[in-house]
Amino acid sequence: MTEEPGGAGSALGAAVRAVLAKLDAHARGEPAEIDVPPVPALDALTDCFGLSPFEREALLLCAAMELDAGTAARCAAASGSARAHPTFSLALAAMSEPHWSALTPVSPLRRWRLVELDDAAGLTTGRLRIDERVLHFLLGSPYLDARLHGLLRRIPEPGSLPGSYRSAAERIASSWADGDAPLRVELVGGDPRTRADIASAAADACGLGLHALSAEDLPDDPAERDLLARLWQREAVLLPAVLLLEVDEPNREQLAAAEAFVESAAVPLVIGSDEPRPSSRARGERISVPALDDAEQFELWRDAFGELSDGDVGNLVAQFSLPPHVVASAAASTRRSQDGQDLAEVAWRAGLEQARMGLDELGRRIEPDAGWGDLVLPDRQLRVLREVVAHVRQRATVHHDWGFSATLRRGLGVTALFAGGSGTGKTLTAEVMARELGLDLFVIDLSQVVSKYIGETEKNLRKVFDAAERGGALLLFDEADALFGKRSEVKDSHDRYANLEVSYLLMRMEAYRGLAILTTNMKKALDSAFLRRIRFVVDFPFPGEAERAEIWRRVVPERAPVKDLDPELLAQLTVAGGSIRNIALSGAFLAAEDGEPVQMRHMLAAAHTEYRKLERSLTPSEVRGWV
Repeated sequence: MTEEPGGAGSALGAAVRAVLAKLDAHARGEPAEIDVPPVPALDALTDCFGLSPFEREALLLCAAMELDAGTAARCAAASGSARAHPTFSLALAAMSEPHWSALTPVSPLRRWRLVELDDAAGLTTGRLRIDERVLHFLLGSPYLDARLHGLLRRIPEPGSLPGSYRSAAERIASSWADGDAPLRVELVGGDPRTRADIASAAADACGLGLHALSAEDLPDDPAERDLLARLWQREAVLLPAVLLLEVDEPNREQLAAAEAFVESAAVPLVIGSDEPRPSSRARGERISVPALDDAEQFELWRDAFGELSDGDVGNLVAQFSLPPHVVASAAASTRRSQDGQDLAEVAWRAGLEQARMGLDELGRRIEPDAGWGDLVLPDRQLRVLREVVAHVRQRATVHHDWGFSATLRRGLGVTALFAGGSGTGKTLTAEVMARELGLDLFVIDLSQVVSKYIGETEKNLRKVFDAAERGGALLLFDEADALFGKRSEVKDSHDRYANLEVSYLLMRMEAYRGLAILTTNMKKALDSAFLRRIRFVVDFPFPGEAERAEIWRRVVPERAPVKDLDPELLAQLTVAGGSIRNIALSGAFLAAEDGEPVQMRHMLAAAHTEYRKLERSLTPSEVRGWV
């Protein structure tokens, strides 16, 4: 018996010697009334996997083969053959209370892979070998099974959590402590890191670790998936630990694999997902990741940015709704990049950078550079736009400091409809407002969001708003006509679902923390019932000749070389601001190609090109006096 693995005086060493003594007694043909002393690690295996006394001793015999150099010779002597290794036949003959059921594939020894059987040599005469992971467990060296490396990752305990998250973790832990409750818990919502933090806190409360597995990594083959489930269930006992299975947006095959894996699990398990899974037999208790209230958000930001004033922290809380790990990341990036700059400004930019990550793949982000001076609109429209900005900027004061959120409760989101023809400045105006508010502008093309498949449009919209709720974005839903229209009599299911899609969009806009804007070219086509749910409606009129002349003056840069360029004559073109910009830019390229200053003839050529695109013809009155 070697000294290093357990030592001659250890409990495991004593148990191994007792088992080998039984072998020796069997070799001599003598009865073996020898008690095998208890071993804490082996007793834990016995209790957890339901080993019989015979299975316990058979497992010890296999361990002896690895721990004692003389075991092979003693096995050969006891079996009366050249088989110098443990077998079921030898164990049945030499160990206490033998029973045939220990040999079956569903017995604890083989089901939980405590031993490996070389059945090529026969069921009773094939070589038995203790699983390496089990041997190390008996020797007090726990580690994750090597076959699970690369599939599972260890999730550390998160430390402090906001009260709402801690309560969710306590609910999960209490469900595992309840003997009558299912061991499976479905954790829905939030982001993967937040779900992992909550699950880890729940596991820690039960004295368990946490490992995570993605549904994408589950084997497609049922036999391989069953083996993985068994290996994990064994690990859950040996470590001990809980598994977090993330099933974010799996395809049909992945979902089926996840359901099969979950159904076979008999240990504590958390199923994490963005949305509730379809009903299944494998579902346990469902717990939603709670939204942090303003007080919890305030504490997060104040702890992360301790040098900021309460007013600056309040502004951050009013704009952003970020989970703790993202706020911590924003604080870390702020400390790296502050470099003497105002901390409040750097913290705001850090919040923007963290918040935009979920939206970049859902819409087109525009860096807002335009200011109020770039807009050519009537005073009435400008007053309404500035009022919209005030509603967004002062919502923390009005909603929370003055208590309006408690009395109104619903419809607190700032919503606006920009109605006007193409090129009248709707997107430019949204850019101006985003810059004024210090936000990103994300343009969401509704024509790409709307789907002919029932339920898909709401799913796409939910992704947009869920990502935008983190804050830092002005949402501009372009081409609202793709979704809105006069509500007609419901004649079939498609009409009914079309109305539901519009209602869902408006509901999310009204609940959105930031500013959400819809654009349309056909205001008259919109149902008045829907218009009543929009807080602001801004009409963008087609620019008159005076407004067009002003746009021409602003669109041509001061340092651009020009010759006899007359904004008053150019304003005779009856086109909107977007077309004016196109003509000005095309004319500049034509002039640059000729190596000359920008002249009226260059603008005339560019105007012909733009009008052909618009399927229109230049009239004599529009170019009167040009040449």
